[in-house]
Amino acid sequence: MLSSWLDRLAKWKSGQAERRRRRAECRPGPARPRARLEVEPLEGRLVPAAIRNLTGFTTQNLPANDDGSTGTVNIGFTLNFFGVQTNQIFVNNNGNITFNTALSQFTPTALNTNNGGIPIIAPYFADVDTRGNSNIVTFGNDTLCGRGVFGVDWIHVNYFDATDSGHVDKFNDFQLILIDRSDTGAGNFDIEFNYNTITWETGDASNGTNGLGGDSARVGYSNGTGNSGTFFELPGSGVNGAFLDGGPQALISTTLLSSTPGRLHFLVRNGQVVMTPPMMMMAPAVNNDVTAQTRVFYPLRYITQLDTLIQRGNLTLINNGLPSGPTTPIGTSAVDACLDIVGTTGGGGSTTTATATIFQGPITIVFPSLFSNVPPPGSPPGTPPPAVTVANATGFTASGRPFITVNVASLPPFAPVLRAQIQLQNPSLDAISTFFMGFRIQVFAGTFDPTLL
Repeated sequence: MLSSWLDRLAKWKSGQAERRRRRAECRPGPARPRARLEVEPLEGRLVPAAIRNLTGFTTQNLPANDDGSTGTVNIGFTLNFFGVQTNQIFVNNNGNITFNTALSQFTPTALNTNNGGIPIIAPYFADVDTRGNSNIVTFGNDTLCGRGVFGVDWIHVNYFDATDSGHVDKFNDFQLILIDRSDTGAGNFDIEFNYNTITWETGDASNGTNGLGGDSARVGYSNGTGNSGTFFELPGSGVNGAFLDGGPQALISTTLLSSTPGRLHFLVRNGQVVMTPPMMMMAPAVNNDVTAQTRVFYPLRYITQLDTLIQRGNLTLINNGLPSGPTTPIGTSAVDACLDIVGTTGGGGSTTTATATIFQGPITIVFPSLFSNVPPPGSPPGTPPPAVTVANATGFTASGRPFITVNVASLPPFAPVLRAQIQLQNPSLDAISTFFMGFRIQVFAGTFDPTLL
């Protein structure tokens, strides 16, 4: 019996030891550092670079210089630029190419003129100095998306240094490409401006200080005639700080018919730039008439104040988004994924029209004529309908037409709508309009000068 009891005691002790061993295995060891959530800074993300790295554009060069130009350069295909039909251009050091003659002008002049009679395409017209610490300008031919192209690279270029020692603080990277589009018609081509870095805008001899201020760079084109529709200057041209990286109209973040920041497209067909910038860019300085591009909904009914004979209603205006010029012919490639050309569709999804336009504010509504449908009640037979006046007119044109100006920054295509309240003093108390019948109006976008109408 004693041996039996001793056996059980031994088993119990053995079990206790086993349990202690197991607890020891489960007991936590030395404290480990706990994982802590931290915000890990991400590496700098790469965004698509606008400048196209094509080796053919480096096969020829303009030796280090200030205000120099090449002789005639063959671009490899024939283009028609507003009637200038040629396959040769001049590459000018100061951020542009010209036709017929070279251009040594270093202080940029406005491109919304005849440019002194010299046809010009300027991705960045400013005083480039490639001596000293600058790279030189290179150019040449290559292919892009199966099409022949001619390109000019102004990569890491300096600005003019009055001491001739070469600035070391600021450099620009920009590019011009001419793309053969003879697949759409003889002489047709695309213009592409590309920008990667813009840190200076002025040379020392153009009233600038350390590359800034003074007579700032200009971007655009001109055929040298000064005729309407043959020139264009990008908004921000000549404005201090506008085009610089981080500026209000920074070129590296600007797009035109493109999905890549820093890339602008102009499509030239039959000698004309048919895919033009938005209306807010192309609008003339004053009295830009957009009536043909505006859909107008007249008030369904007016609310009449009998004591003042004033009728109130809202005119509803919608920007149709259609271009002011003719539609773009089919085949102009308003959308081309390979070339990164993004077309803007119209309200019905059509891509055969030029890019949708934006109305630059303010919007001015002019009333050429207002009249009542019937004479005032109780008038003798034969009494003509009285004139209706605009009680809340902003002003009157030189010819006496009332107008109302609505101070909006812009009116984008299709939406939103613009509602303008009109107050009409109508002696006959007869609503001069219904939803189905309206009176004639004119719509102007941007600066309006009443003395001109």
